[in-house]
Amino acid sequence: MLARAAVTCGLALAAGVVQAQAEAPPPIPPAVAAQIDALVAEYVPGALPGLQLAVGKGGAVLYTRGYGAADVRAGVPMTPSTPVKIGSVTKQLTAAALLKLQEQGKLSLADPLSRWIPELRYQPDPTIAQVMGMVAGIPGAEKDPDDLLLDGMPAVLQEPPLSRARLFANMQATGLFAVPGTAYDYSNAGYIVLGRVIERAGGQPLEAAYTQLLFKPAGMSASYLLGPQPRPGAAVGYSRVKPGDAWRVCPDLNSGFDATGGVVSTASDMVRWNGALKSGAVISAASLARMRTPAALGGGKFAPIGMGLAALGGPGSYGAAGQTVSFAAANASYGSGYDVVLLANGSNTVGDAAYPRFVLAARIHNVLNPGAPEPVPALPPSGGIVEPAAPAELFSLCK
Repeated sequence: MLARAAVTCGLALAAGVVQAQAEAPPPIPPAVAAQIDALVAEYVPGALPGLQLAVGKGGAVLYTRGYGAADVRAGVPMTPSTPVKIGSVTKQLTAAALLKLQEQGKLSLADPLSRWIPELRYQPDPTIAQVMGMVAGIPGAEKDPDDLLLDGMPAVLQEPPLSRARLFANMQATGLFAVPGTAYDYSNAGYIVLGRVIERAGGQPLEAAYTQLLFKPAGMSASYLLGPQPRPGAAVGYSRVKPGDAWRVCPDLNSGFDATGGVVSTASDMVRWNGALKSGAVISAASLARMRTPAALGGGKFAPIGMGLAALGGPGSYGAAGQTVSFAAANASYGSGYDVVLLANGSNTVGDAAYPRFVLAARIHNVLNPGAPEPVPALPPSGGIVEPAAPAELFSLCK
């Protein structure tokens, strides 16, 4: 159902802001902006209710715009400052927080999971790094297709979230599907558990940890963690089975998905995040390299992604997708230095067929950087259009 992350003194911060502003690249020309707008117009409003875009370089936002509606029924437009759920793009923030805690000496990625979560006594015991790389053997998208670890739908879509005790009990009872380090499965449950590791190792609630370790150093003033109630002004999410169907408002992820898909942000804040991540403002270069490196599975095989980051087409290009019931995000950070962030408040159950996020991101990049274009991902055969059975259990909860 779900698609497959120390405050310095005021003077130092002010000096850093001044330096960053002095070195910021110039805004993109109006003619280039018009080309980008034309590309987005291929999808909004035809394929999406609304979309928020930001392009940047080195953490500086060069162009940002909202397209379509943040709330279709109320007629509220999507703006550059509308908060939007980023879904599983959250995982790269969670990974960075754990790496930062390692740099601070508060944990080691080599620690067994049970050191921090004694409620889970897997045999053999996976490491924190293996959970981050989704090679711990914890069932996920393929091995737990009905999200049984999370009590299934509608439990994953309604407040209050599944209790931690119940989640740990479900995971312990199910056990591992493979020896840690030998197989990959995209596991939301594993990343929910990593959020608890951050809290226990850092000694503070997850949102406070994100704020201290990530949001403040990166200058992400508009970002926050999803709570039981949506905050005012946030984009409303919409779902449908296939293009042409009416958009419906459905329950989305509950607040229990905090560390795996619970960050609410803006495209501009995510550009700032990319700049901070690559500049060393959040974690070291060695830690970033660790995030980008897929785990070795033996026999010359590797996991398809690293720790919240996946290689894109070109050299030095990495990104992540996030998709919930009603939102679809793409964070593409290219080797050229350009970043393209797309946050949509509509999700088709056919996935990317109607709205190929990384195709659009690469095309926007190539308008910005025509001299060294990024490879545009190939569309699946027949455009990838699939006619799945309607998820009746989900749509019975929609309106």
